[in-house]
Amino acid sequence: MNLKAYAASVPQPGRQNEDAFFIDRLYPLVAVFDGQGNAENVAKKAARQLERLCRENGSKPDWTKTAKLLDSYLLGVNKSTMVAASLTEDMVSVCCVGDSRAYLVRNGQVTILTEKANKQKLGSGSVQPLVKQITVKDRDLVLLMTDGAFTPLSLYLLSKITVKNLLNLPELPHELLKQSTKAGIWDDATVVCMCIRG
Repeated sequence: MNLKAYAASVPQPGRQNEDAFFIDRLYPLVAVFDGQGNAENVAKKAARQLERLCRENGSKPDWTKTAKLLDSYLLGVNKSTMVAASLTEDMVSVCCVGDSRAYLVRNGQVTILTEKANKQKLGSGSVQPLVKQITVKDRDLVLLMTDGAFTPLSLYLLSKITVKNLLNLPELPHELLKQSTKAGIWDDATVVCMCIRG
């Protein structure tokens, strides 16, 4: 299996984007961060540190260990959520800290992968990440979204938008954001689409 990934992010009007995303096609790995407050650009700091950890380790991440290292790294600055996914052969490992979310899209059906994640954030000093492994198939999608992106979208609407854009996956993150911000942008919103190919 291999991965293609596409992303889009929109800030609140007139404000700096407090979200960040990271895509590494080498491992392959994707992640989304939602910072709390922008004094420290905390989401971008977390994304850069995750990239550093990947380069140093040179192997697939141990997500529990990685989340705890990121938690320690951000201790004393503003906090951030994280939802990340890595692909190894036919297995996707998902790690979630806080209220950002991961979904699996298979045969037009959408399932929340991170439903039981707790509300702790990186930088709290005591994260207990939700780590889950799922076997994936050719043509599966994994969507990573911050709360600004997923909150306005029901599972039905998420499924409808995704199915409509299956032939144009690079545009899927933009279409999801377009629909989620129809009533206005009240929070930064970020979507990463991880496409599994056999």
